[in-house]
Amino acid sequence: MNDTSPEIAKKLQELMMQRSGEERMMMAFDMFSMARALLTARLKSEGYHGAELRQQIFLHTYRHDFSAEAIDKICEKLAQFPD
Repeated sequence: MNDTSPEIAKKLQELMMQRSGEERMMMAFDMFSMARALLTARLKSEGYHGAELRQQIFLHTYRHDFSAEAIDKICEKLAQFPD
């Protein structure tokens, strides 16, 4: 869904491109960190903790980036870290 008018989208693009590459990268890092914090808070409120929490964060973040076999291996490794 895109409810932004083409004129506003163009203006936002122009404003973003006025920032340095480093500034844009730092903005992306900040947005990722905030999204991860919100996800973590939600998962904790649902009762996840320890290895289950690590696995759920991984699955919600990277589920579509790995094969099913790789996901299983990564989740097994995440379960091995001490809480």
